[in-house]
Amino acid sequence: MDGLNISGLRVGYKRNEVIHGLDLQVGHGERVALLGANGAGKSTILKTISGLLTPTSGSIAFGGVELGGLSASAIVGEGVIHVPEGRRVFPALDVEENLRVANYRRGPQSLARGLEAAYDAFPILKERRRQPAGLLSGGQQQMLSLARAIMASPSLLLIDEMSLGLAPVLVKEFYQRLDELFSGDVTMLLVEQNAPIALAYCSRIYVIRNGELALEGRADEFRDNVGALQSAYLGI
Repeated sequence: MDGLNISGLRVGYKRNEVIHGLDLQVGHGERVALLGANGAGKSTILKTISGLLTPTSGSIAFGGVELGGLSASAIVGEGVIHVPEGRRVFPALDVEENLRVANYRRGPQSLARGLEAAYDAFPILKERRRQPAGLLSGGQQQMLSLARAIMASPSLLLIDEMSLGLAPVLVKEFYQRLDELFSGDVTMLLVEQNAPIALAYCSRIYVIRNGELALEGRADEFRDNVGALQSAYLGI
């Protein structure tokens, strides 16, 4: 299966294992959501894929390349881009400095093209390019996070809780624009607490409970059966 393939993944913090032998697949160009309660292990999975955490065992491969054991920067070099929870902008740097820092390895021409693409996607960021990122609204900071991802030209995009702390109208707008901002060749794995929006946007879902796979299936199977998702979340 092209795309992302995870097999037998185990991850722990010190002696506390939090991901217990997870198997997960995302096909090339597919949009898949990870759902689950707080503390289920969803963000840990994304951090492990992107090299911020080291698995204790198992395999993570993307596009046929084994990512386990690679540094976070090497994984970025394989086209894996992580938009973390909480947006994580550099608050003291202005908007354009944030974009440049996140893409410091690019040459001048490539950087210029990336900035143009980011500003075309979010014109308000161009208007505020000299404003400290910490003074942006929550929605504008999310724009900045997505703009950094646009500049990186991802092959695999990992987005953690895009809806967190945003008004519902903004959440809907961001999800509606993902396909506009990133081509159909971009594979996406999304962590989301907002099950209805995830079911509306993604083709498949995985429900994680206590570090294990509790449920998986096509999103359209659950759009009219939220009770099954709630049972999977809670283990009842």
